[in-house]
Amino acid sequence: MLIKKLSFSVLVISLFIFGCAAQAPKNEIKANAAMQGATELSFREFYKLPIGPNGLEPTAKLLSLKDKRVHLQGFMVKAEEPVAGIFMVTLVPVNIPEKEDGPSDDLPGATVFVHMPSEDSAKILAFRPGAWDLVGTLQLGAKDESNGRISYVRLLLDQTPAQGAVESEDENKAVVSQR
Repeated sequence: MLIKKLSFSVLVISLFIFGCAAQAPKNEIKANAAMQGATELSFREFYKLPIGPNGLEPTAKLLSLKDKRVHLQGFMVKAEEPVAGIFMVTLVPVNIPEKEDGPSDDLPGATVFVHMPSEDSAKILAFRPGAWDLVGTLQLGAKDESNGRISYVRLLLDQTPAQGAVESEDENKAVVSQR
């Protein structure tokens, strides 16, 4: 009887493991296809450490990737009032209370301003917690953004990172939802 129970447990665990293993390659193939030809860039590779008397100084790697295709993984900043066509991504999850704090908030220096493709520039991407895998062209240099901030690092996305449908929030705005 003990052998039957043990055999059944091993069978169930094996089916679970093999079932999960069979799903993993499908997801990896999609992710690898999007990232193919993109250089990995981490937030820790943005600025020289320790921070010196000149403040934040870009690393040689960041500067070398200007106008090149990169893959970046980070967390979408939760904004109270998101702006169409743009969102921010950081190394850690951040929630910015813009109404109360204005530009005096907790955004880290290594914040990327992500620009959606031109066909989706009038849409607001719905907030989704968790890590995002983003691929696009890296731009550097000070620029006034449509959300009233000034960016130094921008990512122009290859494609909008949405799995869901486009929903109408009102007649003037569209929200791309994540599922």
